[in-house]
Amino acid sequence: MFILFLKRSLVVSLASFFISGAGIAHGVEETSPLPVIETESTPVIEPESTPEVSSVPPKREPSFQAKTMGLIMMGGQFDTNAGFAREDGESDKTGSFFGQLRHERERLSAQVSFYKNLNDRNPGNDLDLLIIQTGIKFRPSPTITLIPSLKLDATWLNRGHQPFYRSYGINLAVNFEERLLSALNFDVVYRDFKTGKDDFNMNFSGSLTRANLLVEEDSLSLKPYVQSNLAYSGSGDVEVKGMYLQGGASATYIYPIMETISVESRASFSRRAYKVFTGGDRDDNNHTFGLSVSIDEFILPNQTLSIGYDHEENHSTVNSDDYTNDSISMEVLWLFF
Repeated sequence: MFILFLKRSLVVSLASFFISGAGIAHGVEETSPLPVIETESTPVIEPESTPEVSSVPPKREPSFQAKTMGLIMMGGQFDTNAGFAREDGESDKTGSFFGQLRHERERLSAQVSFYKNLNDRNPGNDLDLLIIQTGIKFRPSPTITLIPSLKLDATWLNRGHQPFYRSYGINLAVNFEERLLSALNFDVVYRDFKTGKDDFNMNFSGSLTRANLLVEEDSLSLKPYVQSNLAYSGSGDVEVKGMYLQGGASATYIYPIMETISVESRASFSRRAYKVFTGGDRDDNNHTFGLSVSIDEFILPNQTLSIGYDHEENHSTVNSDDYTNDSISMEVLWLFF
């Protein structure tokens, strides 16, 4: 049953990444959206009490077993307003591929991830994203794991023909076991744009998770976050991008229908404030909601099919930057252990 729960949690985090993938090329002020997959922690073995002295030596706790996990996710999406156009938006079909290889040791965590999407009508918006991340694990207590890591990103647009940016960042992840607060995440990223525009992004987020809330095997998660873009120009002849402070939260509830079928409802809200900085001339409010169905072991073991619908609205103090988008998506996920 743990494998099925892990697969559902992967679908939750990865599906949101796929759905937002079409907007990455347009919203260049976003940080890398690839999720960090939380794996199960090493079990803590409590020694049994013995009422009398025994000559048998106590059993030693088993050492951490190194493990490697891979996953592949492929999908398609139809958007009613694929370009997030302010007026006369076009529909478009998008195909996506995501792959990740992750290796875990007692003191080491490393992963390589690659994402690619292909747009039917707007190939200039195609995105290739490569992320390499490695970190060291610390366990200050049996229920807390700290993972400081380094992260390198590289992106390309227009089907790989146009370099977009390179980024260099540090990340600190804190994972908690058996608590309502399950994770904290903080990262700082410097992005070097090919066109000469550079910026700093900082992001702080948390995850609150409650399992077995209404029925057995259901799950409710809430993820608040704060993000800022401290932008500056890397070249004197390039316009300085607008700085902003953004705060928001997303909520997801997974309800099991059968052992291998679950329904997920999700919603998010964010406010991006430019006016908090000198020269800012706009504020944006964005909200989304959606529903999806996931089927585990759809054809093969360790395979999940997910079909979903999402609605997004962006309301800005600059009326020309208002937009609405509806999308229908389908993804297939394979896990390899």
